[in-house]
Amino acid sequence: MAWCPECGAAYEPAIVACPRCRVVLTAAPRGEGAAIVVHRVPDAAAGALLQGMLELHGVRAVLRSTALPAYGSVRRDWSTSAWGEILVASDDADEARALIAEYLLALERGGQVRDEDVGSG
Repeated sequence: MAWCPECGAAYEPAIVACPRCRVVLTAAPRGEGAAIVVHRVPDAAAGALLQGMLELHGVRAVLRSTALPAYGSVRRDWSTSAWGEILVASDDADEARALIAEYLLALERGGQVRDEDVGSG
């Protein structure tokens, strides 16, 4: 099933964009519970990097822009200056937050971050 990262509606595989939100559908974060925001990102590159790191460790993540679809740079939440947010299934939220924290800590220490630097335990 395809899933809308904006409204959370599920669609048949033949549909590629949400007719209500006008965004491209993705695979829903697997697991029990609704998708929740675990981290806000400053730009698309940082979001894609963290999403890839989570998926490398077996956590299905969705990167969603904070801009409203079809409204340019108008944000859906005016209280944030973040470019976007990472969503995961609620039962994966604690693991995702821990992985992101480890990754960001490794970056703060300096140098390159390797897969071995971030554990999934």
